[in-house]
Amino acid sequence: RGPGDVYKRQRHRSYNRDMDANNLFDALSYFKGMCKKNKLAKAHAFYPCVCSGINSLEEVLQNLRRESAFFAVDDTNDGVTEKRSGGYFKKRTFTVFLMMRYRISDMAERQAALEVCRQLFRQVHSRMLVDRENLDNELVYLNTDNVYSRELGEYFISGCTGLYFMIDVSEPVSLIYDSDEWEE
Repeated sequence: RGPGDVYKRQRHRSYNRDMDANNLFDALSYFKGMCKKNKLAKAHAFYPCVCSGINSLEEVLQNLRRESAFFAVDDTNDGVTEKRSGGYFKKRTFTVFLMMRYRISDMAERQAALEVCRQLFRQVHSRMLVDRENLDNELVYLNTDNVYSRELGEYFISGCTGLYFMIDVSEPVSLIYDSDEWEE
């Protein structure tokens, strides 16, 4: 072993630390943190919470009378593992709901609430673009070029309007067989 071997081992260790192929992107922490740091979300008292899809907005429904706005991160995701350029990548799609309450009979208030959600989504998207460019974090795998969004219908939840958006993350994943994980 020569001095070059030590350099290779150190570089390899650093590479594994920065790109952990076993621990994937934590969307819940990322988006909840984003909600807590955004000035518009704070000004309109968006409540960071978790849900399990559009049909299971548990925390939103539990807090509908106490909170006026919601930043709900779906704790489930769709995904696929695919082989690209000799390595495997786990592609997952995350959904985030931005919703605000309004008086049911006041369509002007509904429109104003929806506009706040639109502006918050624009700000969140712009932050994701900045975060993706920072090569010192795991966000380099965010697909910020194509972010799907959809506004919620007038009668989605009575007195609540907003939108949801979906973002893909494609991260390298280690599929190296480890016999220690199996009983033979």
